[in-house]
Amino acid sequence: MPANLPPIYYEIEKKLKFAQSPEEKIQIIMQMIAVMPKHKGTDHLQAELRRKISLLKKEASKTPKVQRADLYTVPKEGAGQIVLIGKTNSGKSTILANLTNAKPMIGEYPFTTQKPEVGMVRFENVNIQLVDTPPLCFEHRPPWLLAVARSSDALAIILTPEKTMETLYEILLILEEGNMFVGRNKKSPREELMPKMGFIILNMFNGYEDVKKEIEREYPERFEVLKFELNKENLEIRRKMFEYLDIIRVYTKPPGKEPELTHPVILKKGDTVEDAAEEIHKDFAEKLRFARLWRKDIKGMMVKRDFILEDGDIIEFHIQK
Repeated sequence: MPANLPPIYYEIEKKLKFAQSPEEKIQIIMQMIAVMPKHKGTDHLQAELRRKISLLKKEASKTPKVQRADLYTVPKEGAGQIVLIGKTNSGKSTILANLTNAKPMIGEYPFTTQKPEVGMVRFENVNIQLVDTPPLCFEHRPPWLLAVARSSDALAIILTPEKTMETLYEILLILEEGNMFVGRNKKSPREELMPKMGFIILNMFNGYEDVKKEIEREYPERFEVLKFELNKENLEIRRKMFEYLDIIRVYTKPPGKEPELTHPVILKKGDTVEDAAEEIHKDFAEKLRFARLWRKDIKGMMVKRDFILEDGDIIEFHIQK
């Protein structure tokens, strides 16, 4: 019996190549098992993955406790996860508090944030999980923080006017040491570096345009540079967070009824009608006969399983009885 593993399984599996500790590898394998269909076709694979977990636990136990760091994990919620990265007093906690309903500790002194803090950013009709992390610098780069960054959907690097370019270089170097190459494209110059979607937020800037030009000159076409404004809605930042998740929103319409436009089905760009049906319910995908599509100038066009969807599409599923 074939395993028929879903695409998300392979996406998670790719992260194993870049994991740096036994604990992080265990977390990734557990995620793989969680999204794997449970049937006879996957019994052997499940057993093999659990054997790997057992071996990794033995490996982890051999490392002296004084050398091991706690591995914080942040379970993903909402439409996707954005992790804030920056040095001490860069304003990450202020950005989290301004964009979400979270109430992190905000202080003038260094290292106020000691562990991940989480809030939800609202963009139109979706919630995006925003994670504030402790400062990242040469003097403080805990392995678990880099693990959280690797597992995220995208990163937002926070910079201030103080030593802006020097700070950016330092953060990018640390992220590369953590096997990540951050930028606006899903490309990496070296095979051992995980391509990680990311952008820059300039915090507390008067000379925003000059600094933006300097970053774009030093790192041509690699970063989008945004400006954070305190006590404002920061709609452009919210929009970019949504765009960097690389997702689309699809709406369902029962035959003969109006579409449901308040709770979209969240899919990855490039997903198909069949992927949407699978996301709603496994039976939908198995019993799907065809679907009808509404999109701008398209009104109820019949589409097949492999039809690629776009953000804002309305789908009417027709199921075998």
